This record gives sequence, structure tokens and C-alpha cells, in this order.
Amino acid sequence: MVSTTILGTSKADLDKRIAQSYRALRSALEALPRERFTEKLRTGWSLNDNLAHLAAWEETVPPRVAGVLASGEDPKLYEDVDGFNARVARETKGKSTDDLFARWSVAHERLLETVRSLPEDAEKLAFDVVEWNTTGHYPDHYADIGAAIRTADDLLGLVQTPWIGFRLGVGAIGLPRFEEKTSTGWTFKDLVAHAAAWEERTASRLRTSRESGEGMLPGVDDADEFNAAVVVRTRGRDAREVIRELDAAHERVVDEIRKLGPEQLHANDDRVIAVVAGNTYGHYAEHFDELFAAVPKRPAELLEKMREGWRPFRRALNRLGLSALSETTPAGWTYKGMLGHLANWMEKIPGEMPNRLEGRRGPMADVNSENAREADESKSRSAHDAVERVHHAYQTVVDLVSALPADRDLNFMAMSLVVVYTYGHFVEHGRELEAAIPRTSTEFVQRIDAVWKPFRQAIRERGRAGLGERTPSGWTYKDLVAHAVGWMQQTVREMQSKEFRTGWTTETIQEFNDRSVRTHELVGAEAMVDELDTVYRRLVETVSGLGRSVSSSRKLGSTGTTAGRRWSHARSAMRGWK
Repeated sequence: MVSTTILGTSKADLDKRIAQSYRALRSALEALPRERFTEKLRTGWSLNDNLAHLAAWEETVPPRVAGVLASGEDPKLYEDVDGFNARVARETKGKSTDDLFARWSVAHERLLETVRSLPEDAEKLAFDVVEWNTTGHYPDHYADIGAAIRTADDLLGLVQTPWIGFRLGVGAIGLPRFEEKTSTGWTFKDLVAHAAAWEERTASRLRTSRESGEGMLPGVDDADEFNAAVVVRTRGRDAREVIRELDAAHERVVDEIRKLGPEQLHANDDRVIAVVAGNTYGHYAEHFDELFAAVPKRPAELLEKMREGWRPFRRALNRLGLSALSETTPAGWTYKGMLGHLANWMEKIPGEMPNRLEGRRGPMADVNSENAREADESKSRSAHDAVERVHHAYQTVVDLVSALPADRDLNFMAMSLVVVYTYGHFVEHGRELEAAIPRTSTEFVQRIDAVWKPFRQAIRERGRAGLGERTPSGWTYKDLVAHAVGWMQQTVREMQSKEFRTGWTTETIQEFNDRSVRTHELVGAEAMVDELDTVYRRLVETVSGLGRSVSSSRKLGSTGTTAGRRWSHARSAMRGWK
């Protein structure tokens, strides 16, 4: 229901505007150096004076609104504005910054309770009292923040502190939700592209201003038209590409801010600061509620996001195969090193989670040294062990999150710990896996052949007589070959029939393996090897006949899982590497 006294405005609209404005102002103040809060600024006040002033005026709102509802008039509760401000300054002199922030928090929460309890048809004056002391008041103090910014590093602090939360929110919603609608009617992908476009525009304006020396260029002529063009441009794009675009645009903004000198920061009444604020931390605050509506809060929601991120990553890993894990990724380490890196950070979650659940952070590991250690240790780790380790680390986190109270929301620190080290991390490194996956049937045959040759050579080295010996897992080597034959035959059947079996479980896989072994019990070693060669040729012929890209062929995905994973596993057992 819309208020009958404030045309086009509802309590929900007011609550939203207050939240956006308060979050932008508060995050900026909290990001400034604490030693700056007691200094007298060129505006005449200190930042501590600002905090006390903001809190005091918000404290007047509940009794004033109550007075309006009772009598229709604002009781004001102060003689004059200047006198009120002077009294607040005297009374709060010497108070700590932490105490003043806490006072403002309490005052703001009581103000919000007042807003939410207002009747929708309350007098316009009641709503005016609220806005005079929030959305209409906060902009009066932007100049104080500008005056407190002395260096580019100060401005970077204001940008980066809320950016971390905003970027975590983007990662936390999970790729599958990027095509869903937000509360404003955009998709989440549109929202991210929108943020990226404005940051890119800001970086360009900063660069042009710095290089030309002519001051900050004007913004876009029509913001609505600019936003609409971004939405059109975003249609059909991969969400991961849009996220990369956001990260790249933000890096450019950060790079340009670092190049700003004090004179450039404060030229033209702090114009640079205003532009940066409006398109970074002020912009994050504007879209915070919209974005965070999709962020998981309960353990079950977080588990769903984890699984949504894990499945495509694990499928890509299966398609890559064990033999390729010693190759170098586009990032410069091996795929084994990348898997060790992922596993290592997931392994840290159980130890850190108790801290996060209590709202604090434990000692931070050195990222560079941890990553370097994993890259080095991966050189002596088998591909099979690398895969098993990352799988075990992931399952441990699943078990941990599953054990959390199902009926309680997770705090943001606990939630972000899991996001950053699980599905947010999978998306980041999924690109490395995808870069190595064949894109055509010809490339796929080459990949299959690269795995097949050492596997087939291992059989020759063992000899037909050696196929009757036991593997470390308890099979005979002939059983192991029968196992490989069975999976290749299954792959060919699915590809030729276009009927793909799904829903494999540990039990059904074991049943299939047992059946493959049983059906070849009476087959001699020589005939077993001949059958292996025959089914391999059929597999290659089937794949070669597809004639289209891997990305559009579900058939080739099945082949990659079978050929890469099964043969690499079998080859390891053949040579006793397992």
C-alpha cells in the first residue's frame, strides 16, 4: 500500500533509500584512518564531531515522529539548530571514536524501528522528520569526508573496504542465478555488467583527466540510456565473462586512483572524490540489498551453491583426465599444482570456521608462500593423489557445513569463508581447466590417443602372462583391462544411440565394474588384448565421425570422462604407481 500523503512513496521505498545512504556514508567513515577522527578538518569539525552530530540528530527522530502522530506538529525538542549542535559537541568531547560509532548504530536502529512502525497513511510531516535527519542530512557531510581524504591511499581505502563485501556478494550468488531477476527487474548478470560499465567509465574519465590536465570530464548525458545500452550489450554473454569484466574495470579504477596527487584529489571542490564515490563505494551501497537478497544465509542454501559450483568443475576435471594434470596451465603452474592449491585452501576452512562463527578472524596465512609451497610439492604428487585430495577436502567442507545448525543464518564472515575457498574459487580456476579441454573432435582424438599410448605400452611391458597377476587393488591385470574395455564399450553405445545414462552412483559404478569383469572371466589374455584394441578403434572412429565442436557435443563429454579418467587410472595400476 502506498502512502496517501506522500505521492509515490512507501515505507519500503523510504527504508531502502535510508539503507543505501546510510551504508555509503558509514562505510566511507569506517574506512578512514582512525587517527584522522580527532583532527580538525578544513570544514571546521573533526570526524568525531560528525559522528556525534549524526547520532544526536537521529536520536531526535523517534520522539519527534511520536509527537507528529499525536498532535500533527513537530515538537522539535531543541531551541535552535546551532545551539543543539554546539551542545552535542560539548557533551561528546573526549569520547572515543568507537563509542561514537556505537552511539550512531543504536540511534540508527531505533530510527529504523520508528520508520517500520509508521502507518502507511501517516502525516507527511512524520516522513519529513525521518528524511530531514537521514537521506536529506547525510549529503551535508560528504564534504567532511572529502576534507579527511589526504592521499590516494585514503581514497583507495574508502573504495576497497566496501568493494570486498560487494565482490564477495557477486561470487556468493553462484553462476546459475546470474540469469535470474533481481528486485529491480534486471538480472544479476545485468547488475554486475552495470557496475562494471560505470567503473570502466570512471577509469576512463580519471585517465583522460590525468593525461590532459584539464580536470574531470563530464559524465554521460543520459544515465538511463547508458544503463539500457549495458543491458542490451549483456544479453547472451557468459556470466563468467561479465565477472571478469567487473574485476578488470575495478583494477583500472584502482590503478588510476593510485596515480592521483593531493592537488588532483581536491581540485574543483573535490570533484574527483565525488566521481569516484558515486561510481564505486556509493554505487555498491545502492545495489547492496538487491545483490545480497540472493546471497545464501542458511547452511542448506550454502550447500546448494557449493554443489552448483563443484559439479561443473569436477566434470571439467574428469574430461581433462589424469595424464594431463602434469601439463602447465595458462597461469604457469601445473594442473596438479592448481588442484593442490584448491585443496590446501579448502583444508583451512575447518580450522578457521570457529573463529568466523564468533565474528572474528584467525591468523592469516601468507598467500604467496602457501601457493608457492603447493606448486612445489605437487611435483612429487601423483595425479591420482592430487584429485583424491581435492575431492576429500571438498567433502570435508560439505560435512562441516551440513553439521551447522540448519535453522540459523550464517554471519557474513562465516559464509564468505566458504564461498571464497569453494565455489568462488572453482569459478576462478575453472577457466584454467577449460583452456586445456579439446574443442574439436580431432583435438579430442589426439587427447584420447595421448592417454591410450602409454596405457597400451604398459600392457605390452607386462606381457600376456603377466595379466594374471594381482594389482595393488586386488584385481588381476586382466580384470583391469576388462574394466577399461567395459567403459569404452559403454561410451560407444551411448554415443551411437544418443541415449546417455546419468545418475551414476558409487554403487552402480561398482556393479558395472563387477559385471565387466564377470563377462570376461572365460576370455583368454590374448583375446582380451585383441578386444581392447578393437573397442579402442571403434571409439576413435565414433569420435572422429562427430565433426563438430566439443562444446556443443554431450557425446564428447562422455568420452572425455571415460577415456581420460578410466585409462589414466588403469595405467597407474598397470605400472604399480597407485
